[in-house]
Amino acid sequence: MRCKPYRWLAVTAALVLLAAWQSRRLAAARRAGMPDAYEGYSADVPPALNFVMAGLGGFRGITAEILWFRVNRLQEEGRFLELVQLARWIAMLDPHTAEAWAYNAWNLAYNVSVMMARDEDRLRWVKNGIRLLRDDGLRFNPREAKLYRELAWIYQNKIGDNLDSAHLAYKLDLARAMTPFVKADGTLDVSAADRAKLSALRLDADRMLETERRFGPLDWRLAESHAVYWASQGLEHAVGAERLLCSRGVYQPLLLSVFSGRFTGDAAAGEWRVAPNYGLALTAADFLESVCREFPSRTMSGIRLRFLATAIQQTRRGGQERLTHELYRRLTSNLPEHTRKPSLDAVLQGWTPQKEN
Repeated sequence: MRCKPYRWLAVTAALVLLAAWQSRRLAAARRAGMPDAYEGYSADVPPALNFVMAGLGGFRGITAEILWFRVNRLQEEGRFLELVQLARWIAMLDPHTAEAWAYNAWNLAYNVSVMMARDEDRLRWVKNGIRLLRDDGLRFNPREAKLYRELAWIYQNKIGDNLDSAHLAYKLDLARAMTPFVKADGTLDVSAADRAKLSALRLDADRMLETERRFGPLDWRLAESHAVYWASQGLEHAVGAERLLCSRGVYQPLLLSVFSGRFTGDAAAGEWRVAPNYGLALTAADFLESVCREFPSRTMSGIRLRFLATAIQQTRRGGQERLTHELYRRLTSNLPEHTRKPSLDAVLQGWTPQKEN
């Protein structure tokens, strides 16, 4: 005897409701283990999307796959305003999937931005990618180390590097935004009102000051300082292989800052100049040493020795005699056993660990 069509509809409706109920139970269980930053989830999501998310239950993944095809079509058609909203909604379908947030942010900051002809348009899309990770991805996943690391990489690579023809526009925009909150040397100088303004940028003044105490006089007008800030937060939550990746996200911009980590230009006039920040040299060496202890390898040892050799050469040229001798002491004490120790003059003349091998 055949079931009547309405019975099949009733069964289907019951299964959908059961899936939605189970999805809400799982979400509640997740919330129980999350800090306060998680609260307020869905408050700024359109009601229609909330209804779809609750009703789909276990079918969210299939829906997300369909929407990914829509994203690709919008990108091909150049309908970018629709694309950024749809990308956010896709991530909202399962807001605890770090890969979705990371991919969407990367797509906006890298793929979509370079399709723009004007620097100011490129800048807008890079900032859209940053906001997607910083304002939404990390709000729903405050313990996800990967997202902190991805955000740090956008600062270090997209803004701090010179691979994009619009890189100066990115750098100057960041310098202008941070100038009201820093002293002449770029270190933090904030009032109570400034703290609220920084909070709107998802920057915690107390954490920024703690980052300075840990690493030295960071110049917050530079992208590398923001990369250190975000990657070091990721390191607090990182486990397993992610610890090395987040550690790399800290030491790479930190080492770069030693050699070009002080802004000396004029952001208001659009003049970009940087100078060494030797005040970070010893803490950078300390951090590299801690990474070498946690992840001992010839690669990490080589990175540390090459940094020390280069820092010795640069600080001598900069007239930092005492710092030069301290870095040389660290270099010779960290050479492998049975390795002939170079003289200070040899290092100054271009000695590197590779030449010894």
